[in-house]
Amino acid sequence: MKHSELKQQLYFIVLQAIIAISALSILGNFIIALPLNINLKWVFLFFAALINLLLEKQKGSSVLLRFLLCFFVISIFIPLGFIDSGGNRSESTAYIFFALIVVTYLFDRYYRYILIGTIITVFIGIRTYGHFYPEKIPVYDVNSSLIDCLIQVPTILILCFLVIKRFVDAYDLVNQKLYRYAHYDELTGLLNRRNFNDILQKKFDSGHDNGYLIMMDIDNFKIINDKKGHIVGDDVLKYLSDLLNKHFFNGKNMISRWGGDEFVIIYFGHMEELERILEEVKRMFKSYVDQIEPLSIVDISVGVAALEGCKTSADIFAKSDQIMYEQKTAKKKAHSNAFIKVPEKEEGFQFQEI
Repeated sequence: MKHSELKQQLYFIVLQAIIAISALSILGNFIIALPLNINLKWVFLFFAALINLLLEKQKGSSVLLRFLLCFFVISIFIPLGFIDSGGNRSESTAYIFFALIVVTYLFDRYYRYILIGTIITVFIGIRTYGHFYPEKIPVYDVNSSLIDCLIQVPTILILCFLVIKRFVDAYDLVNQKLYRYAHYDELTGLLNRRNFNDILQKKFDSGHDNGYLIMMDIDNFKIINDKKGHIVGDDVLKYLSDLLNKHFFNGKNMISRWGGDEFVIIYFGHMEELERILEEVKRMFKSYVDQIEPLSIVDISVGVAALEGCKTSADIFAKSDQIMYEQKTAKKKAHSNAFIKVPEKEEGFQFQEI
């Protein structure tokens, strides 16, 4: 969600809250038989918020309109409410706190600074006025003041919670997206290169070296992009990633789009089973590609190397990359498909399908 959209949603919440508070206050004042002139400011605020809400929905965001409404509430409504509702015994401090939260979230730069300065000035002004001129502030029945307090303060606290929660939820969502962008490939959803390398190095550091690293590359992938376009090319990459997820993902193996058309897998299991899986992946991928580009030379090259004997991720990548490079060279020379693997012994061997 864009920042502007979040602010607009928040503004809707604030306007609806103002309308609800105004209606509740008018009703509460009527029930406890407070003077009718007290309701004038609530009636004005009710219609001001309602008109703003309608304009916001019809014409979209207007920062100036938001600023003017907030400035009115802070500089006029809150001081009037302070005087009408019993001065220092009123709920003005709660409204000032709510206004501070709303202004901080809704506005940027000078609009925010102007309103924050107004809030501080109003707070100092009404408290000073209440201290030096108590005789000009009406005094109400204690029971009436209690009922008014029990209606307004909990309502304001709930609204503060809703506003803060809305931004906390948005913040959490942004953090989740940032985490995914930092750790996973956007196109395929697989681990990205940095995340995969970090995990692999941690396995070496912890002494877990009983698996295999599989480096996989799509041969002549440029043919797909050049002839069919990059959208089809992306579909091919996603299909291969789905194949790898289907055949390798089991909670222990790790799969990464290492970059471009290269994929890397950490596999924990037997070599015989790995050979079977790679043959199946190759067959299904080739069948899929042939439907897009019949009789093409687009295929998969694979380098498999044992983690055992390697001390760093750089060591194992160098070994598997060299194996895959040799396989690509052999394909170009012999026009055949091959899988090449290195067992746990240093000297290694090749497995070819002609």
